[in-house]
Amino acid sequence: MIKTLIVEDDPISEEILKDLVAECGSSVRISDSCGSVKQALKKISKLDPDLVFLDVELPDGSGFDLLKKIGTINFEVIFITSHDKYALEAIRHSALDYLVKPIKLSDLKASLKKVEKRLEKKSQKNEDKREARLQNKLAVPTSDGLSFLPIEEIIRIQSDRNYTDFHLTTKRKVLVTKSLKEYEALLGPYGFIRIHHSHMININHIVKYVKGEGGYVVMMDGSTVDVSRRKKDDFLEQLAKA
Repeated sequence: MIKTLIVEDDPISEEILKDLVAECGSSVRISDSCGSVKQALKKISKLDPDLVFLDVELPDGSGFDLLKKIGTINFEVIFITSHDKYALEAIRHSALDYLVKPIKLSDLKASLKKVEKRLEKKSQKNEDKREARLQNKLAVPTSDGLSFLPIEEIIRIQSDRNYTDFHLTTKRKVLVTKSLKEYEALLGPYGFIRIHHSHMININHIVKYVKGEGGYVVMMDGSTVDVSRRKKDDFLEQLAKA
């Protein structure tokens, strides 16, 4: 359902628009209506509409004044007016469409199809962003369920027998009920490397490498982690690629 607000100060025009929307048979549903800029500000804040039918000329200002007061527009706008002289201004305000009274049913249907397509694209983008966020998180089992850790916030991972401590940039430590080995293949593509039998580090959070028999690294949280002699060559190779 497309939540819709009508901002129109003429009751007759409002009723005609409602009847036309009903005739279109679309997913648009009129949730509320009002007849002034002041009322519209309150209605929009409360309703959070997907679409606003907006009259240009209102008793206490214009539809353009309303959009300027709102600032960030999170809904689609279809301007309705008795004059076509405002068309350019409507385009400047990123209106989806501009309908001149008396509104033709065919024009309204075309506008509502635009709305549905625009909202479908917006919904898909939001879903893609949500999936991307999930893909960049690691689900880890803890004593009370699952924690979703942003991969870029993991500084290092330290094993403790069959348990693993995840050390994060937020200075938080998460105890996970799986061994360190479980995460080598999962996190390898994200810049993680095992430099010791008990430690895997995020190469993006290294501050310094100090040479030695195996040497050690200083991480961004101030911790130091030994590099085992057996892992040193692989580690330096990865470091050169970073």
